[in-house]
Amino acid sequence: MYIAAFFELLWIDLIPAGTFIPPNAIFCVLATMTIVEIFSLELPSQIFPVMLATIPVAFLCSWLEGIQRDTQNSNYNLILQQSRKTAENYKPGIMIAGSVLQILLIYLALGLSGIYGLYLITEKIQLYLPATDDLSWGHLLMAASISALAALRIKKAYFSLVFALVLISVYLAWEIIAY
Repeated sequence: MYIAAFFELLWIDLIPAGTFIPPNAIFCVLATMTIVEIFSLELPSQIFPVMLATIPVAFLCSWLEGIQRDTQNSNYNLILQQSRKTAENYKPGIMIAGSVLQILLIYLALGLSGIYGLYLITEKIQLYLPATDDLSWGHLLMAASISALAALRIKKAYFSLVFALVLISVYLAWEIIAY
């Protein structure tokens, strides 16, 4: 549940308005959960690198969906032409079935290859994943909440965000110097 909450908070500001297609959060959750189960990862410090690795594939999913939508726009124009000229040739069911098959194959192929790629990467770096309690789900959810704060579109919220980031930076710098 923490994984899904992290990605929802991370992309809460990216709403699918107009022609914008947000990153595919469902892929991120599914891929992360698959890798977590395969490798029996338990600690957030081990799971977080896998979560980060899924983000580029999520953007690739939205890019491919954009291409698929452009293709469907041209099919829509073809349907309009067919419906105006001859009613006998008007067969939108074929185009709709083709569209559904196309998007299914795109997501199936990309999803399986993305998860397999993550599997191969995780297999190579599994020994190097940090097994410490230094990073908790609370830390990750707070970091992802920055996007929710940015979604408010209020100057005071932006000021609070910048102030919090400065405080965190000062704290981390202090810890590095003290160490």
